[in-house]
Amino acid sequence: MKNEPPVTIPPRAIDSHKGTFGRLLILGGARGMAGSVAMSAMAALRSGVGLVTIGTPASSLDTVAAFHPAFMTLPFPDDGLGRWGRDSSQQLPLHLKGYDVIGCGPGMSTGDGARDVVRKLMDLQEFPRVIDADALNHLATLRSNMGHSKWELLLRGAGKIVLTPHPKEMERLSGFSPSDRPMQIQAARELSRQNETVWVLKGGPTVVIANGELWVNETGNPGMATAGSGDVLTGVICSLLGQGLNLSDAAKLGVWVHGRAGDFAADRHGHCGLIATDLIEYLPKAMALVLEQ
Repeated sequence: MKNEPPVTIPPRAIDSHKGTFGRLLILGGARGMAGSVAMSAMAALRSGVGLVTIGTPASSLDTVAAFHPAFMTLPFPDDGLGRWGRDSSQQLPLHLKGYDVIGCGPGMSTGDGARDVVRKLMDLQEFPRVIDADALNHLATLRSNMGHSKWELLLRGAGKIVLTPHPKEMERLSGFSPSDRPMQIQAARELSRQNETVWVLKGGPTVVIANGELWVNETGNPGMATAGSGDVLTGVICSLLGQGLNLSDAAKLGVWVHGRAGDFAADRHGHCGLIATDLIEYLPKAMALVLEQ
């Protein structure tokens, strides 16, 4: 049922502190697309994570930081065009101490530097990671360059990862057209049986796949088909991972909360007027529904 979350979380203990609820590093943003990663970070905070740091090219740092004073920021090398520089992947391991989860992709843009960061991310098995947006496109490029069999081995060795493709991104990852959703789902099922990846196939309805098993979400509405909605979802899933949920539960609950916030937002703004920041506004109300009574 729409009003019944797939997972609940316990109320917060009186002696909790911000470190109790996870430290998130989210990598993204580039010139002209800083808002994407900022919305992900804001969504993570509004759904309960303790601390958020945004890693972004140095030229985007001030823009990202200006979105909200609660964000911490971490500059990475710039390629001179506002995108991730080639040295970014080498610097990434130097900045990982203290984080509990990593998100990657919103507003990241294309370029060799971003591609190398995504490749490096696949080796960081000690972290649960959420891969979205441009990071998925870079992962699809790796599939093309490596061949599907070697790419499957890469996923198998990558550890705990949530992938959140929309239908066009899933086409690049699977080879199956958005018009053939059953085969996209089947491809994700097969891959999820071979490794620890959890797939969130966005759409109407969104499907979460873990260990070959499907869960179909029942919250949400057509008004959520708007720019930035997926960035918000990435932040919510990252937040729940930071709060200690396992990959499958974080993905399912994240999708449910995201959709429920969208339903609240649609009640106020309608389907045509709904924008992604409206989802963020209603995340606390949706999160209140998932607390154990």
